[in-house]
Amino acid sequence: MPLKIFRIFCVGFIASLAFQTLSPLSAHHANSAYDREHIVELKGTVTKWQFINPHAGLWINVIDAQGNTQEWSGEFQSIQDLYRFFEWNKNTFRVGDSITITGNPDRRPDTYSIWTSTVIFQNGTEIDVRNTPE
Repeated sequence: MPLKIFRIFCVGFIASLAFQTLSPLSAHHANSAYDREHIVELKGTVTKWQFINPHAGLWINVIDAQGNTQEWSGEFQSIQDLYRFFEWNKNTFRVGDSITITGNPDRRPDTYSIWTSTVIFQNGTEIDVRNTPE
């Protein structure tokens, strides 16, 4: 009987070890929540900018065709890339800034979120955040 319990313990331990080893491989969502076949353009006013890992985020108020305000969020790549390639930081966007962002919309209905590809600042400067300048 003790040998049977030992075998069960070993199988459980190995399964647990395998799960812990493989789980980081599937942990990153690879932006699968976004519809890569469509691009939307949003013009609005910044309400929040988070320069944090794992992805930076920007929230803007957008006025829809009926005159209603919708708060959209734009997800970006890591802050390391944004800083290294574009010198962005926690002060790049300020509440009240007028900007335009484009990107792939969220696949879920009634979810106002995009995987951001370009940002057009109020002064006309356009940054393609998916293309690194190197």
